[in-house]
Amino acid sequence: MTAWCQTVTGRALDFATPVVEPEHLYSEIAHALAQINRYAGQTATPFSVAQHSVLMAEDCEDETGDPTLAAWCLLHDAHEAYLGDTPTPAKAAIEAEFASVAAEARVPDMIVEAQIARWRTLRRRIEERLDRAIHRAAGLPPIDDRGRAIVKLFDVRALKTERRDLMLPPPRRWVESVEQAKTLKLRRRRIKPWAPGTSAERFILTLDRLCPSPAARPGRVREGDAA
Repeated sequence: MTAWCQTVTGRALDFATPVVEPEHLYSEIAHALAQINRYAGQTATPFSVAQHSVLMAEDCEDETGDPTLAAWCLLHDAHEAYLGDTPTPAKAAIEAEFASVAAEARVPDMIVEAQIARWRTLRRRIEERLDRAIHRAAGLPPIDDRGRAIVKLFDVRALKTERRDLMLPPPRRWVESVEQAKTLKLRRRRIKPWAPGTSAERFILTLDRLCPSPAARPGRVREGDAA
């Protein structure tokens, strides 16, 4: 028996062999990402994964002029529609707790490090399996090393920008990659969080522009659904 989840459309998504059809980009992924808050909700106003993804895609599109790179940015967190968003500090806390328990049991550091690396690899395998299914549904080629580097670049810029616009001054320094990063240029100058309906609609409009092949498929939001 494999792990699965029930989606908003009532189907079962099997994590071992995930099936994502073009219509699910609208009915499941846009819907879910618009309701998932970044930073575990620790911003003054809820800020969705969908809006984060749209702002990244717009900045990438404006800077590179490459719709495929921009589409990979738009869909870089799309697997969170099925897995949820676990903030990076939470992942680090789990790893630190594992290392602490292992140290109490006098497990050699080499074995602890290998187990943590294995856990990261397994988690990423699940994410990448979903990513491949999502990219196929969007009519995109598999992401390559250049695409991964571009996505990471704009993701870090988004972190820097979101911290500036959505949070109080940080009580400690963040990781150096964020501290040294540029901010997004933003078409609207500063981030103003969107309501879930607006986030879903903007995500869909951006998807339609960057990935025209699934645009005519069913499952889109209807006119007037956005808040």
